Amino acid sequence: MLPYAQWLCWVIPALGAGIVPLLDIGEKSRRYKGCLGISTIGLSVLFTLSMMDEAFRGEIIDYRLQTSPPIEIGVLVDPLSILMAILVSVIGFFVALFSHGYIGEDPGLTRFWFIMQLFISGYLITVLADNLLFMFIGWEIVGVCCTYLTAYRYKIRKMANLGFKVNTILRVGDVALLFFILIVYIYAGTFNFIELSEDSLWIAELSRSGLLLLSSLMFLGGIIGKAAQFPLHEWLPDMLVGTPSSSNALTECLAGPYLMARALPIFHEAFKAGFTELSYFFLAAAWIGAITAFLTALTATAQRHPQRVMAYAISSIIGFMLTALGLGGLSGNMASGYLAGTTILTVDAFISALLILSVVYVSYAVDSEDLFRMGGFGYRLVQQGMEVAVFAMINVPPFSGFWLCNWVQSLALELSWEATKTGESIFIYSGYGLFVFLILAGGVTAFYALRVMGLAFHRGFTKIKVKDAPWSMRVSFFGLLVITMIIDLTVPLIILLFNDYFIPITGTTVFQNVFDFLVYIIPSASTLMTLLALAVGGYASYQLYITRSFDSNELMQKHPFIDKLRLFLQKRCLIDAAYREVAHGTIVLARGLYRNVEMEGIKTFRIRGINEFFDIAIMWLASLSHWIYPFVELGIFERFNERLVEVIGKVSEKVRSIQTGILSYNMLLIAAGVVMIGVILLMSRGFLEVIV
Repeated sequence: MLPYAQWLCWVIPALGAGIVPLLDIGEKSRRYKGCLGISTIGLSVLFTLSMMDEAFRGEIIDYRLQTSPPIEIGVLVDPLSILMAILVSVIGFFVALFSHGYIGEDPGLTRFWFIMQLFISGYLITVLADNLLFMFIGWEIVGVCCTYLTAYRYKIRKMANLGFKVNTILRVGDVALLFFILIVYIYAGTFNFIELSEDSLWIAELSRSGLLLLSSLMFLGGIIGKAAQFPLHEWLPDMLVGTPSSSNALTECLAGPYLMARALPIFHEAFKAGFTELSYFFLAAAWIGAITAFLTALTATAQRHPQRVMAYAISSIIGFMLTALGLGGLSGNMASGYLAGTTILTVDAFISALLILSVVYVSYAVDSEDLFRMGGFGYRLVQQGMEVAVFAMINVPPFSGFWLCNWVQSLALELSWEATKTGESIFIYSGYGLFVFLILAGGVTAFYALRVMGLAFHRGFTKIKVKDAPWSMRVSFFGLLVITMIIDLTVPLIILLFNDYFIPITGTTVFQNVFDFLVYIIPSASTLMTLLALAVGGYASYQLYITRSFDSNELMQKHPFIDKLRLFLQKRCLIDAAYREVAHGTIVLARGLYRNVEMEGIKTFRIRGINEFFDIAIMWLASLSHWIYPFVELGIFERFNERLVEVIGKVSEKVRSIQTGILSYNMLLIAAGVVMIGVILLMSRGFLEVIV
């Protein structure tokens, strides 16, 4: 590991964000904003990759800064945190390079690159933090950056409103997570992940007080908010529409499954120790994931905006991750569910990034954000990129989705089979129900994914003019395509690698070799149903949007209920409308309380003796103020202010003599001073505590 890599990987992008505004000082320096952003994120990639050696050796190291409680600042280097840091920095680098060409000479370059670098820094804090408090700081930085990216073109009222909406929905989950963090600290006396896992007394105390289930559901609320899961999933389609570099939302969503994976060993050990109320927490996570996977896939089938379709695709795939982790918690051995969830997280990060960049590339080239006005785009590289991503997403063998989705579906069936032995009906029905939802989600995904392919690349409705993309967009897309293809086609080998990689967390292996995994997946009921769903959904979409054997408009005229279903799905299942009604109702309620309670209620509040008491109190305060004003305010405070002004004036005269009068020099000196202070603090051996 490079020296101080665990700190510098997130400190450098933060410093880059602070330096970007300084580049506005000179005309020539403005062109280097994008280069600065790409360089700082590239250095993050270098530092995170250098930590892989510690991860493969199975080391778990807690680097803590010596602070006074309750403030805790530290970095946890373990297999999960390093894996996530690599994903965030590598995908962030490709997105930054892509954005450099996409955004061009936009007037808001300073704001954009400030947010981009701060986003990467905040996300790396989130995944590397060794405690809940420091993690929450990074969590909030990421959320704020996503809000500003959504409202990037804030002068357009619609974009500004979307930014406010995204911020509001994210805050709902964040408030729930904050309550969980505070409750944990009250009962455990620490935020540190390692200390929370080593001492389970706080869980016992929570259980005795009846707060264990409630607090765990608050924790889940924070996860589903950030992961764009039902019912807090509608912020993601608006963010992808609002930002000029929409792939940032992809990595933000992965923070939800990451946090679930981080806490899963703690909750699973408690569940095994007899705190059975946690079974409802795991069931809720699994069911929310499965419902989201199906509902968002269904909603995507009727959307015309390509980025909105991809947003629902991301929510759907993350639903599989959450279901896998929830099923892992319910199992006697969490290793299989944990490994399935983290493998999907890793592989899908690249697949979803490639899918989104493909759609953004096409939208940029044809200058349209309507799927029905994209037909005939013929750049072969982009088409191949989308084919790789789509085939993985719709579970075509031997692409990654076939192996990973079947794995999660098999875990759902195993839950039912194991529950049959003990007669626990809730687990029996839940296992079969989850399996059905996941199979249906796979079939619907095949339909809308091929629909996007057909509308984007097959000639049809309108003639289009195609403009060339900048070199940075082509280079970043090609690099991401190569990496994704390698990962996508070697999933069985990656699973075998992760099998040993996560032993320090799971404590055991799941498969002894690749052959064991192939035998587990291929001859199963899940595989048969997956292929059947793929055939049904894929064939219908192929006939409608690729070969155009049927006219969708004629079908809707012939079967009016199909048109009604399309309108319902196009309106996002009325969930977005429900958000608006809740927001409107909240505003009306607040205004009513202000008018009827805070204003009129206080005016009409009369209790005998109260008015006389306030009259006497006011007269006494008035007489007291007559004494305080000349002796205290004028004699003490006013004289102190005069003396302070005199001292500051003399100091400023001295400081002014060493100033150059050139703003850029002064700002650079300040930045250099900040960097020097940070380096001194990091190099101070007495300031850093390392726990292995």
